[in-house]
Amino acid sequence: MNLHQLRVFCSVVEERSFRHAAEKLFLSQPSVSQHIASLEKGNNIRLFERKGRSISLTPEGRTLYVLASDLLRQADEIPARFREMQSLQSGKLEAGVSPFAGYYVLPPALSAFRSDFPSISVSIKSGNTTEILSDLRNGDVELIVLGRNFSSLRDPAFTYRTLGEDSLVLVAPPSHKWAKRGEASSRETEEQTLIRFAGDCPLGTYVDEFLLRNRIRFGGFLETDEIEMAKHFVLQGTGVAVTSALSVRREIASGDLVPVLLEGMEQLSWEIQCVYSSARGLSYPGWEMVKRLEENARKLLK
Repeated sequence: MNLHQLRVFCSVVEERSFRHAAEKLFLSQPSVSQHIASLEKGNNIRLFERKGRSISLTPEGRTLYVLASDLLRQADEIPARFREMQSLQSGKLEAGVSPFAGYYVLPPALSAFRSDFPSISVSIKSGNTTEILSDLRNGDVELIVLGRNFSSLRDPAFTYRTLGEDSLVLVAPPSHKWAKRGEASSRETEEQTLIRFAGDCPLGTYVDEFLLRNRIRFGGFLETDEIEMAKHFVLQGTGVAVTSALSVRREIASGDLVPVLLEGMEQLSWEIQCVYSSARGLSYPGWEMVKRLEENARKLLK
């Protein structure tokens, strides 16, 4: 049994005719019959029921067709796979990131990727969630990286790979009265300004739902759609913020910001995800980037 014999057999099944299969494969009809006879004799089975000019598969024939079709599909993919592997030497990778992912998740993974594959051209587009999802849907980018709420709906057109979970934390400047105690009660929040995430930032909706569910009210809001900007507002003493722990890790370690315990906050987190088209899948450069995103996320979010 060899691949050529299996290809002849599958052609006979799909064409429902020895003659048509022979024409498709540019073989003589006796040659096609000989290949089928060799398969049957070599495996001591009968593949077709023959009634006049019509043929139908036997149970053994149906089993072989399923296995052979899959084997031939994989064999046909081999040249493309090798071409993709060669593209690691001179290919291109286009990715989209949310501002959060662009600042805190992508850089170490991209550095590792560029170190391993310096010849690959990389293009990074930044945008809000709606924008980069649209870029992905339109094929303008191969994959995107972003933070998402656990409750967010998933589009079946996309494949979602969770890189890790990032805790959410309430932070205040060192001079703030909450910072001195390290905790705050919901009764005190009405006196404070919350730096709130607005627009298309998924963190904003998530935090709003938490505050509403726990009946926590703030006295005022300052809105932004960027996590980095929110952090700088807090550093300047403009207000407090519920934000990504990863985004303020360095400032907390240096003492420039102080984490404040608010009841219920200790269980809040969101997912960091890599998303790509289910239909198109990923190229070899894309897979290599995903590997490095996963490796670095384990270090960042441990």
